[in-house]
Amino acid sequence: MAPSSQEAFAEWDNDRYSVGIERFDEQHQRLFGLLNDLHTAMDEGHSDEKVGDILRELERYTDYHFGDEEEFMQDCGYAMDCSDCFFNHREMHDEFAERVTDLREKHENGQYITMEVLTFVRDWLDSHIAASDVDQNYGEYYEEEVEDYEYNPGGLRPNRGGDRTDTADTDDQHEQEFDLTVESEVHAGGDRSIPEGPLADWFKSLAEIHGERTAVRVPEGGRYTERSFDTLYERAREVAGGLLSDAFRPGDRVAIVAESGYDWSVVEIACQIAGLVSVPIYPSLDSEQTRAAMSSADVDGIVCETETPGEIQNAAGTVVHIADLPTADPRALPGFEADDDDVATIVFDASSPDEQSAIALTHENLLAAVGSIRAALPLDPGATGAFPLPFAHVFPRVTAYYLWSTGGSVTHVDPGGLTDGLAALQPDVVVGTPRIYQQLYGTLQDRIGDLGWMKRKLAGRVASYGRGIVSGRGTPFKYSAANRLVFKPLREETGLANVTYALSGAGHLDEHLVHFLRGFGVPVSELHGPVEASGVGTLNPADAYEPGTAGRPLPGTEFALSADGDVLVRGPTVMAGYLDDDATARAIRDGWLLTGDTGAFDEDGRLHLDREE
Repeated sequence: MAPSSQEAFAEWDNDRYSVGIERFDEQHQRLFGLLNDLHTAMDEGHSDEKVGDILRELERYTDYHFGDEEEFMQDCGYAMDCSDCFFNHREMHDEFAERVTDLREKHENGQYITMEVLTFVRDWLDSHIAASDVDQNYGEYYEEEVEDYEYNPGGLRPNRGGDRTDTADTDDQHEQEFDLTVESEVHAGGDRSIPEGPLADWFKSLAEIHGERTAVRVPEGGRYTERSFDTLYERAREVAGGLLSDAFRPGDRVAIVAESGYDWSVVEIACQIAGLVSVPIYPSLDSEQTRAAMSSADVDGIVCETETPGEIQNAAGTVVHIADLPTADPRALPGFEADDDDVATIVFDASSPDEQSAIALTHENLLAAVGSIRAALPLDPGATGAFPLPFAHVFPRVTAYYLWSTGGSVTHVDPGGLTDGLAALQPDVVVGTPRIYQQLYGTLQDRIGDLGWMKRKLAGRVASYGRGIVSGRGTPFKYSAANRLVFKPLREETGLANVTYALSGAGHLDEHLVHFLRGFGVPVSELHGPVEASGVGTLNPADAYEPGTAGRPLPGTEFALSADGDVLVRGPTVMAGYLDDDATARAIRDGWLLTGDTGAFDEDGRLHLDREE
């Protein structure tokens, strides 16, 4: 499979690779294409960002393709009485997926990916498809036995000979499956207050308390235009009236498929005031994924961009365009009559968008998350928050609410122009994910590389300085010179000079990245928590950061370990449930949410996770 100078790095040969099933041939060709894109980007010295984008897409598409192929192969394999060949094939998939993830992680950690490693991945793909007749056997079965096939994620048998989960299990089996024993002591995060009433009441109270103070900054023509709390609330109230007059009834589920920004927030608040259940969906999902999410949440309509693909709008039923939101003087606002435990929003986990596990969060869930963050991270009124994340993710959404609860403002910053946006905004709070901070790391490294040799030398030990800060050992005398001459000017240039909190969620920060940012003068803190617990649970704060841990429980939350070492969380941030009752019964037992992680607590009450979230 070695290419000549005129051939692609990974050349598709239909006679050699075709499995006789069009959908899988197309998916295999897509993997070949991504591998060729990666080879070209590396060979021609494209930017790290370009290489990273291809690696992330290769990882995502590998997961999708293997999921599709495995479920089909499973059904065919059991039908042909050769389930072992399916599981052997699945183990090969796991090996390849791990190698792709390893490539992506090495790149994000600044390690060079050699062509030898890329060649190994190519040759593995060759052997996977061509060196065995397994796929071809499935192709023959497909041609002879299968009339229609549709990929429905979530039906894989967990092990050899095991059956799929059967919702019709006997009562004894059901009780045994859902037994839970809390093995460890309960680690509590302390007290915090939760505003009473529904979100509509809370949004109204923010307008009454903060009035003309800035709530949102909207990028317009290279600068930011301010919108006050009064203006935001009144606009949302009018839109709530319009949605109820023209499109929806109280209790309807409304998908929001749009880029984050002022109008997105208006629609979200309007839904709460109108008594509608918002269903934010990531605008980055493709049409098939978006329709799957809408179907999973059983939405009654959609608020979307005008240019949203027609197949999405057609699937939604009722369509409202965010650029032309209806308004009316509302005769009644049912959102103010909602109970604390009513469902306010249905959200999805960004880490598994293909699975589309619809998660129902209540008014109390969201307000409890706000109270937990506010109790742990005090902030003066008037602070400015930068959000380069989609508000469809619950983590930036509850941290935006946290900013508002303190009288602070929220600004969505384009992640494609991150440092330019931060420089224009000069925020007090930055809310991101490990990927965002990795992107920021790359930009800061480039800026340091553009300096003269003397300043580059001063800045060369930035991670070492950060290690001393995090460990409490302090920094050497030369750090003050590096900070004065290099780090402080670059913080001002990149919009990081005023940052009080740099918050990272939805994943684990690499230790080297933390040390670099701390040495640079960015006080990064980590929040950990599953979407099912409103995106928050533990905090590893900058002023008491402990590498390798998820930190301690936030105020108002309780953590414990099961007899099997499962990490459990309990408290008012925990979801009402999935829309699937059986999935809820498996996830929430005796009030405890099984987070999906395993770990342990140290003697200081910090949580150590065995794997990243």
